Amino acid sequence: MHDSSSVAASKPVRDALLTLASLVVIFAGARYASNILVPFLLALFIATILSSPINRLRQRGVPDWLAVSVMAFATVLVLALVFLLLGSSVSTFVEALPEYQVQLKALVQGWVSWLAGHGIEISGEAISSALDPGAAVGFFARFLSGLGDTLSNLFLIVFTVIFMLADAGSLGEKVSAGHTAGKSQFLSGLSSLAVSMNSYITTKAMLSLLTGVLISAGMWLLDVEFALLWGFLAFLLNFIPNIGSIIAAVPAVLLSLLEGDPLLTGMMITLYLLVNTLVGNMIEPRFMGQRLGLSTLAVFLSLVFWGWVFGPVGMLLSVPLTMVIKFIAEQQPGSAWFAVLIASSPSRPDDEPSESHKEPN
Repeated sequence: MHDSSSVAASKPVRDALLTLASLVVIFAGARYASNILVPFLLALFIATILSSPINRLRQRGVPDWLAVSVMAFATVLVLALVFLLLGSSVSTFVEALPEYQVQLKALVQGWVSWLAGHGIEISGEAISSALDPGAAVGFFARFLSGLGDTLSNLFLIVFTVIFMLADAGSLGEKVSAGHTAGKSQFLSGLSSLAVSMNSYITTKAMLSLLTGVLISAGMWLLDVEFALLWGFLAFLLNFIPNIGSIIAAVPAVLLSLLEGDPLLTGMMITLYLLVNTLVGNMIEPRFMGQRLGLSTLAVFLSLVFWGWVFGPVGMLLSVPLTMVIKFIAEQQPGSAWFAVLIASSPSRPDDEPSESHKEPN
């Protein structure tokens, strides 16, 4: 009796260890194959956004092949336009980056000297190692370069999007064909997750576009250099909940310090605060009132983790990818603890299934 109870008690521990070991193997393989997986993830992201307008065209009687062709052409046109508008700005920014980093370090040293002159002794090396504004700006340059490397596989991404959209029409029939009594709950949950993620990604894309346009317009009115680049960065990073909009403001505000104009820096900070308050706190809750059920800590850690695995694209898709992991974890008793751990509510996923497919702000 004692042996059987010990075995029963050790089973959850064994299942948890097996789950963690499996995840380590899977994620290590995903990081190793990131050059192959990232274009397909980006294609899936674009296809999800395009699925809504394609469905509207289908509802108006437009044939599938024509609806997919029109949206594929529009996608190529938009991506080409982005390359034309931002290509020179990104190149100029990257070329000027070493000079910006030197100027920012000199600015920090000037602040340290000013404090020392007023009797406040601070180690310049400690400040540089703990808070390096040049490294922060360099991070965004690497972010844009990494995203540009991914988008260099434009034809692969576009063709993958076309095939995904063409095959999406028969997806419902395939799911229905595999619908059995034993798989009913799983397929129902998977369908709910797909609908929730489609709604989240599509709505977030529209709100991110609005954020990017407002930031670009505001920067242009303030006569700030790289106005389109800052708007594009705000558009991309707005896909990261809670902290993305704050991160997007960092490089623009840091570079404004080099102008030596506190009024300009204050106006830029005010612009970001106004846009993020308007879009993030007023407009977004009306269209995305539900949540995907992830805790704020889980969102932040997923940003860091998926960025490490897949680079810039992983950061942009951190929430959808984490939601897939959460859904998979919920399906197995041995890994359900992980779904509970990253959930926004302490209740078990089985107790409140509707909470597991809600959308974040």
